This record gives sequence, C-alpha cells and structure tokens, in this order.
Amino acid sequence: MSDPHPATLFRLLNISSLPAQPWKNGGGTTREVLCHPQHAGYEHFDWRISLAQIQTSGDFSRFPGIDRHIMLIEGDNMQLIHDQHIHVLHPFQPYAFAGEDKMACLLPLGPTQDLNLMLRRGRAQGSLQAWQGRNDSISLAAGTHFLYAPQGGYQLQAEAHSWTLDTGQALIGHTPAPLSLQLQANHADAPLVYAYIAPME
Repeated sequence: MSDPHPATLFRLLNISSLPAQPWKNGGGTTREVLCHPQHAGYEHFDWRISLAQIQTSGDFSRFPGIDRHIMLIEGDNMQLIHDQHIHVLHPFQPYAFAGEDKMACLLPLGPTQDLNLMLRRGRAQGSLQAWQGRNDSISLAAGTHFLYAPQGGYQLQAEAHSWTLDTGQALIGHTPAPLSLQLQANHADAPLVYAYIAPME
C-alpha cells in the first residue's frame, strides 16, 4: 500500500471546542491543542501547544528542561517580568524563554489570551511565528504543523486539497515530506499563527 499524500494528513479543529483545564500552578486556565505523546500531562510531554487565558497578573508555572515560546493572541499588551527585566509582549510577536526561569506577567490593560509552544530540550525542536494578511505560498518542511486563524479567516490549499479556516479554527497535521501550501487571507489584517515541530533524528 502506498503512503498517504501529505495533504490528507491534516484536519480542522475548532479551538473553542477544547476543554479548559487549570494551569500547572493553578493561576489560570489553558486549552491543550496538541501534545506528544498524547495524554502525557505536564511532566512527561516531548512537546505541547496550548492556549492560555490569563485573567490576573501573577507568576507563570515553572517547566524545568522546557524551551518555551509565547505569543499574545488577545489583548493589547502583556508585560513579562523575566529575571527582573520587563519585556512588553505585543500581539502576534513571539517571545522565547527557558521554562525553569522565573517569569511573571502584569496585565495593565486587562485579561489576555496567549499561545504557548513548549519543547523538551533534547527531545523536540520547533518555532512559533505569525503573519498578517498573507497571500502567497509557503513550503512546509517534514514535521508537525499548526496554523491558526484567531481574527479572520483563511483559504488554504495544497495541490488538490483545500481547507477553509474560519475565525477561531486551526489546521493541524503532520507531513512526512515537504509540502507547498497556498495561503489566502480573507482580509488584509487577518493574522495567521504558525507553530512548527521538527522531526527528531
């Protein structure tokens, strides 16, 4: 039997349908989007993608041995206090830090929502970025992909396969080989969040 075409390995996901669960330290709630291995919990995952709702200022959970990437999805800004330095996190601009570092946040303009990509050092590598109003093609390397449209839809196509991302939906999947993906934003300001996890040797 031949291997399935890479484009058939994607599926659509409504982020709002995911159950909310408490943070590791109990200071907020999060929706787990993807985790490997599945059901690994906070202590044993190789990598994890989640969306966190932050209602009040406070400390982040510690994750020793984890490389973390955070991106503000909702809210005008969030101030990160990282080892006594303040970094202002603006929408759709990723920030990376070590999970064992002391990290707290201030919410000067009220509650926020952020996307988190967590990668266990030595067992996973990846990246987090966002584009705005993108209308072109991108080359997806082999690995796991997460494309999320939080504020406006996108049309996506890979050869004969196509998907419509409405606001709040994500396309997730795994490609065993490189794949070209065509992007078309429904409006010029629509952001598209992209997380990538590379296959480990």
